[in-house]
Amino acid sequence: MTMEIDDLKGPIGEARELVEAYIKPVLTSISDPTGGVVAPFAMTPSGAHVIPAKAFDDYRPQPVRRIGVAHLTSLDSIIAHALRFKDEDSAIFANDDRKAPSLTVVLDYHRIGADSDPRFGQHRAHFAFPLSDEWTAWTEQDGQQMRMVEFAEFLEDRIIDVLYVIPEEDELSDDLKKFINAGGGEATIATPQRLVELARGLQVHESSAVREVRNLSTGEAQISFTSEHTDANGEPLRIPGLFLIGIPVFRNGPIYRIAARLRYRKTPTGVVFWYDLWRTDRVFDHAFKESCERAEVETELPLFFGKPE
Repeated sequence: MTMEIDDLKGPIGEARELVEAYIKPVLTSISDPTGGVVAPFAMTPSGAHVIPAKAFDDYRPQPVRRIGVAHLTSLDSIIAHALRFKDEDSAIFANDDRKAPSLTVVLDYHRIGADSDPRFGQHRAHFAFPLSDEWTAWTEQDGQQMRMVEFAEFLEDRIIDVLYVIPEEDELSDDLKKFINAGGGEATIATPQRLVELARGLQVHESSAVREVRNLSTGEAQISFTSEHTDANGEPLRIPGLFLIGIPVFRNGPIYRIAARLRYRKTPTGVVFWYDLWRTDRVFDHAFKESCERAEVETELPLFFGKPE
């Protein structure tokens, strides 16, 4: 059975036209009453559907605005990036969390002034400060008791970080001088050579306490009990109370001097050594502040401590 063309113009055709008219989307637009922005909508039987601006992105000669976050891996790079894209309203935000310090540049930050137009704040640059390997190594072992062999291995691995201080000649900060003087003066500071001697088998004696001698090259160990502190030659044993290290806080950053108290204790199982780094919080804050000041000066942008909204 064939359907004549006249049939399509009859009731069936009318019904089809009604269905098509019902399901056919109607394009319209709605204006924002607060700002006058016009948004296109498609009206369908299921409701009104906004047509996103992104649907037209492939047909534009260039993006409407810059959007995205550039993740930089050096302070030099985030400064250069800011200089490339900044305008008079860009701003820097410094997150001073010691566990995750970072800088964020909001290149399209809100314009200055309460009555000025706000902006999207979607074009940014971010730099997460990488801690140096030296800083990580020393702070992870800070205050951790180690057997002589462990302490020896650690010192031999990090001996290049230990500073040789020349009394009355090396310039030290006032706070560091006060700390050193309170501990007995510069004469108590261990040299790298002295720490190597400790690492290679310093003998510690005490009544009813353990003496342990450990030589890394041979693996030999000897334990005995004695009555007083003496060294290998029977002389009274003197263990330096302090040593200094020079390490960067951040990777490829400047070197900072840090004092460390040298500690030891005799236990039933052997002699343990450890060190206590002095005021690493101050050192960290100073290093972070210097980096922030450099970014602020070189970019000529305002800097705020915290996170952007």
